[in-house]
Amino acid sequence: MSMHPDLPDTLVHFTGRPRGQRDVPPDFARGTAEERMVSILHSGVLRGAPDFWAEAPVVCFSEVTETARRVMLRDGVGGRGPYEPWGVVLDRAQLISAGARPVLYLSKGEMDQTKTLPPRLRNRRVRYDPGSSDWLHEREWRLCFEPEQTPELAITPQLVVGVIVGRQGWMPAPRQMGVADAALEAKALSQTARAQMEELKAAAADLPGSVRRLSVSGGTSRTKFAGAADRLARWYWDGEDLVPDGVFDIREQQMRGLPYDGMGSGLEVSIKVDFTPGGGGR
Repeated sequence: MSMHPDLPDTLVHFTGRPRGQRDVPPDFARGTAEERMVSILHSGVLRGAPDFWAEAPVVCFSEVTETARRVMLRDGVGGRGPYEPWGVVLDRAQLISAGARPVLYLSKGEMDQTKTLPPRLRNRRVRYDPGSSDWLHEREWRLCFEPEQTPELAITPQLVVGVIVGRQGWMPAPRQMGVADAALEAKALSQTARAQMEELKAAAADLPGSVRRLSVSGGTSRTKFAGAADRLARWYWDGEDLVPDGVFDIREQQMRGLPYDGMGSGLEVSIKVDFTPGGGGR
C-alpha cells in the first residue's frame, strides 16, 4: 500500500500545456504537442531545458491524480484552457531513483532570499503568489541537471508506464532519414558490431582451437521507427476520460512499413566466424 494514499503512483510529462505569449518552447520542442510526442518516442529520451525560474536544464513532471488529469484535459485550470492530451506517464518510484523531486513553491520574497542555494535546489524553485502566479494544480516535480550535464532522461520500460495520446489507435509515424543521417547510424552500428567481434575473439582465445577469421557486415534503412515506444501502454482521450487502448506494436508497424523505401525496415548486423577446433576437423 502506498505511503501516500491521496497521491498517484505515476507522474505525467505533458507535451501540450497551455502557454502564454512569452512561454516559448526551446528549439528542439517546437511544433504541436503531437509532434513533440513523436520526437520523444523517436529519440527515446526526455530532453531538459531551462524553464521558469530555472537557470539550467530541467525536465518537468506533474503529480496530479487521475481525477485532476481529467479536469486539466477537459476544462483546464485557472482560466488557462485545457492541456492537450499528449503526455508520457512515468513511474513515481523510478523517477525518485533518477533524482526527480517536488518543486519548492515560494513567494517572491522567499525567491529573493534563496538565490544563493546550490544550483539544483535553486532550479527547483517555483514562484507562488496566489492571484498572480499560481501553478499548484500541477503538483510539479523537476529533474534538475548541472549546466555541464547532458540534459536527457532515457525512456526505459522500467521508467515509462505508458503514453497519453489524442486519438484512438494513434501510432508515431515513421521518419525518413537523409543519406547523411543513415550513414552515421550505419557507422555507429558497425562500430558496435566490431567491438562485439573483438570481445568474441578475445573469448575464443581461451578455447582449445583457433579462430581463423572474424568478419562483420551491416546494413541500415533510411526509414526510422520509434522503437522506444514498442510495447508501451497507450491511453487515448475521448473528450471525457482516458481510455485504455492496448500497447504500441512498433514491430508490427515495421513489418507493414517494409515498402517505405525498398531498403528494408531495420538495422542488420552479421558476424561470421571461421573456427578450427582442437584435434583437427573444421
